This record gives sequence, structure tokens and C-alpha cells, in this order.
Amino acid sequence: MQFRSSVLFALGGVAMLSACSSVDNSGTAVAYGGNPLTYGNSVSSAISGQEPSTSFGKALKAEYIAYAQREADEWYDFFDADFFAKKAGKVAENETLLPEDPANWRFSDEEIAQKRAVRDELIALLDDGKREEKPETAAIAQARFDCWIEESEEGWQNDLISQCWKDFEAAMAELRKEEMATPVAAVAPKESRLFTIFFDFDSVAITPVSERVLDAAAEQWAQSMGTINVVGHADSSGAAAYNLKLSERRAAAALNELTGRGIKGDSVDTDAVGEGELLIPTPDGVREPRNRRVTISVD
Repeated sequence: MQFRSSVLFALGGVAMLSACSSVDNSGTAVAYGGNPLTYGNSVSSAISGQEPSTSFGKALKAEYIAYAQREADEWYDFFDADFFAKKAGKVAENETLLPEDPANWRFSDEEIAQKRAVRDELIALLDDGKREEKPETAAIAQARFDCWIEESEEGWQNDLISQCWKDFEAAMAELRKEEMATPVAAVAPKESRLFTIFFDFDSVAITPVSERVLDAAAEQWAQSMGTINVVGHADSSGAAAYNLKLSERRAAAALNELTGRGIKGDSVDTDAVGEGELLIPTPDGVREPRNRRVTISVD
């Protein structure tokens, strides 16, 4: 995680190597930059401390403690282990901690914008009552989002990055579900799952983050064997005609990646809307990273 210096630290005969950043995290609930010397005390304090008063708080505290212990016991990353142990302690004190802000981690501006779009949806669901309605699922969603952020910044445990994302997406799908006010005997309609990938400015290149989203979409299709709808989008910067062509190329790039993952071409419908359906409404001529996207709906 961020705010660590490049240092080789021996602890109990185990060597640890971490990275460095100088993020200004003033005002955050937990100071960034764990301390390997205080991990034991941090996790013990969190475990033995008071229990949060809400079901969501209790579940989130348990998630952070488990992740902190895994960071320490399996990967000897006592920096991040201490950081998440401290987060568990803050939850135990009934502080409301939001999911990690990507701006506090070492990502490019484009990556921050893309990850913030994901975070914004999560926070919207949490604030819409999901902490109270589905506390365990909401806690998993927040903890796995933080795991995805932390592991993505480190960038070397690809299997874990992918697993954190898959668990997060599964929890988000559960949080998105609306309670059906239908008779028990009625058959609930089959729900589609929506996946979104984002692009750099004036680009059709698939980013590493998008690769993992496409992996998840392909796995969902393999389970349902349904129809996939791919729609390309562009932001409002540039001429409308150019943006329509750009959104077509983005949809084609996504289709190529999906068929390369074993999805049958005749199962995919593609469309492109240019700057016609902005996710974030902007005036004409505005570069908005969250509008440069392809949506993938899997039935």
C-alpha cells in the first residue's frame, strides 16, 4: 500500500520488501502507512476491543481483521497488515469508514477516475440503506473493494487481484437486487449482469483493469450461456461524428476480447452510441473518463 519506503525489514527471521508513496492523507480516519512493529498490538486491540453496535460494523470489523491476518501470515506484508488492523480498530469504535479512495493510492489519474466510478456506485448503495438491509454482503463488498485497491496498487498477485474483484462483483450484484414484491409461486424474471470497462482519452486500448472485468463477464456468460449486449460510448470531447466512430471501435475491441475468451460471436449483439448516452452529464467538449466506456450486459 501507499506511504511506504523501499526497505528490507527483517522480522522474526522473515524479510519483507515494500514500496513508497508520499500521499497527503491528512484528515483520513486511518493514517496511511502501517508499521510492522505495531501490527501485533493493532490486531490484538481490534480483536479484544469493543464490538461495533451495528451488524454491518461487526461484519466489516471481522472482514478487516481476517484480511490483516492474511496479509501478515501468508504474505508477510506487515505494513498493510497493520494498516487494515487499524481500520478494524476504527470500525470497533463505531467510526463510519468509507471504502478506500483510489486517490490515496499510487495510481495514474486515469486509473483513479476509473476506480472512483466503481467506488461511487458502492457508496451510493451503502448510503441507500444496504448497510442495514444486507449488512454481511455490504461488508464483503467494502472489504473486497479495499482488497482490490490495495492489491492492484502492488500489482504482482494477479490471482488475488482477480479474486478480490470477483468477490466484490458478486457482492455488488447482491446489493443491486431489488426485493421482488411478487407471490411466492411467481417465477422471478432472469436478471442480466452489467459489466463496464473504461478507456483512456481517444483510445481503444484495453487496460489491465478492464482485462479482469472482461474475465468476469466471460465467466458469467459461461454459466448462463445467454445473450451478451455490448455498447460502446465516448465522452463529449471532439466532434459527435468522430465520437460515434470511436465508440464503434471500442465496442469492436471489447467484442474481440470477449470472443478471444471463448464467447461465441453469434451470442453477442453490439451497438455504439457515441456521446449520446453520457454516464456523467457534461457540456459539449468535456473530457470525462467515466463516459469513455463500453457496457457489457450478460443475460
